Amino acid sequence: YFVLHRYFFILTQIIGFKILALMKLRGDLDATLECIPPLIVDCACIVKLVNLLCNIEKIKILLTHIQRDWQLWTIKSEFKILHKFAETGRSITIGYASGMYAFGSLFPIMAIIPKIIDENVVSNYSTRPVGFPYHVEYFVDLDKYYYPVLIHNYLATAIRLTAIVASDTCVAILVLHCCALFSIVRYRLEHIRKSVEQDKELAMLEEDDKMYKNFVYCIRKHEDALQFAGLLETVYSKSFFIEVGLIIGAMSLSAVQATNDTLTPQIAIRHGGYIIAQLLHLFTVCWLGQQIIDHSDRVYTSIYRGEWYETSSKSRNLENMIMLRSISPCTLTAGKIMILSLPSFSAVVRASASYFTVLQSIR
Repeated sequence: YFVLHRYFFILTQIIGFKILALMKLRGDLDATLECIPPLIVDCACIVKLVNLLCNIEKIKILLTHIQRDWQLWTIKSEFKILHKFAETGRSITIGYASGMYAFGSLFPIMAIIPKIIDENVVSNYSTRPVGFPYHVEYFVDLDKYYYPVLIHNYLATAIRLTAIVASDTCVAILVLHCCALFSIVRYRLEHIRKSVEQDKELAMLEEDDKMYKNFVYCIRKHEDALQFAGLLETVYSKSFFIEVGLIIGAMSLSAVQATNDTLTPQIAIRHGGYIIAQLLHLFTVCWLGQQIIDHSDRVYTSIYRGEWYETSSKSRNLENMIMLRSISPCTLTAGKIMILSLPSFSAVVRASASYFTVLQSIR
């Protein structure tokens, strides 16, 4: 909680300095367009932090739920499923963090290269001396305090990237555990006899009672998964809505910067890396939304694949309850307006391309 507050304080500081620079550069269209994309990404980062601060108790409930599930698994197959999704989450975390740090760092790194190569090179803007990744206005003599301000800018960039990676990987871990819960239900429904044999508590019961208790367990676990998905949607729906809108704006403006008349390899790499990082962020969120849809929807078909024909009518009535609830899959949405999925990713990219075309024509 303390760390989130410190991150929030540092990011609001750098946003303030960028807004002051934007005000000073008003009237210069090229400089203004150069200021806005980094400012938008900072705002997206602030949205993530504010969302975490406002929903910290709900996130604690979700994490406690994960801890409880790892302690209460009843058969070996359930543990394997949990472990499989945990490993997937670990791989996604490493891959996502590596990609975001790699592409997100291109923007500031390419800015410092001219300063390293030629110490006498000068900048056209007092708000962005050579080596500075962004336009900022500190109301101090930047020639005198060049290195302290430069270090502050690069630290703020590292903190921003870290906040984005930490927030998004937390979402990935929560979503994949939710998918694991649905997968456990599906395994129990598809492999009824094997599940009963592995469960020591059920093995001692009569044959009909074994099947019935297994379906009771499935209903309970399915309800847990639905509640987990519902709480996940409540926590992140509003922030996703704002983030998607900001990503569209940032990608459109970055594309305008990357295709201007004074395009150089350095500018192309800077803004290209920025756009790729934003696409990676958007794709990851939409892919996670697609995973929840797929795993919750497959529960319905898993009932057909199981040995339901060998169960009693009382047990089949319980299966009907799960089927009815599985007709509508769980979703992650952006403000209850757009369902996050792979088709949504394509739609957002197309929208960004459309806005880019409009901005390019206006310019």
